[in-house]
Amino acid sequence: MPQPHKLPYNKEIAKKVRECSAAGLTLRDTIAEIQNYGHAPRHNDSFYRLYSEDWFGPRNDITRKIGNKVANQAIEGDPEQPTTFKSQELWLRTQGGWTPKESVETREAGTDEEEAESAVEALMTLLGKDTDEDSGDKAPSEAD
Repeated sequence: MPQPHKLPYNKEIAKKVRECSAAGLTLRDTIAEIQNYGHAPRHNDSFYRLYSEDWFGPRNDITRKIGNKVANQAIEGDPEQPTTFKSQELWLRTQGGWTPKESVETREAGTDEEEAESAVEALMTLLGKDTDEDSGDKAPSEAD
């Protein structure tokens, strides 16, 4: 049985792959973009075998350049500028494993006795009972 024909490396395809990678296209979109070239790989494994350096090189360069800017801003930036804080926060989240914790401020509404009395009054109101102190011990009349 004959060996399947191996795709050759193509410099034009490699150039297009680098352009797509630098522009932020997905792998799927990049493979679609190169299909009009002869000997273009159609599957991920062939693509990676031939063009992995062309694909990852520009992405790594951009990531390195942006990372350097963020790191420099975080370290050297003016502490009064909000961009410095954002750079520091981004760096700590992505590289330092830091996650901000949300703080919830609580305050006491009243004493336990006041809250219990308020809860009882609310329940009595829902039950249709009179909660006014000046009404005495009178039961609500059926004629009302």
